[in-house]
Amino acid sequence: MTRVKCRKCTNVYEQSLAGVVIAPHVGPLHYVKCPACGKRSWTNIYSSVKDPITWPPEAKQKDQAFQLELSEEELENKRIEESKYEKV
Repeated sequence: MTRVKCRKCTNVYEQSLAGVVIAPHVGPLHYVKCPACGKRSWTNIYSSVKDPITWPPEAKQKDQAFQLELSEEELENKRIEESKYEKV
């Protein structure tokens, strides 16, 4: 994963190389979508930025860390509970 800075909103996020493979590209520049602002821009995904990560916000990062601490049974129960409220 490389650390990328959005040219539109200046948020810094980590971009996986798997999502970039199918994106249109010219040399090192790939046309990727920023998860923070939702806008697309040409970004050099091979040069990592040194700035600290600003996306996702702290609340989401803490929630992800909490989910890793749950057992498999608890995760399955949570998934079932959340699926009750999904729109089809």
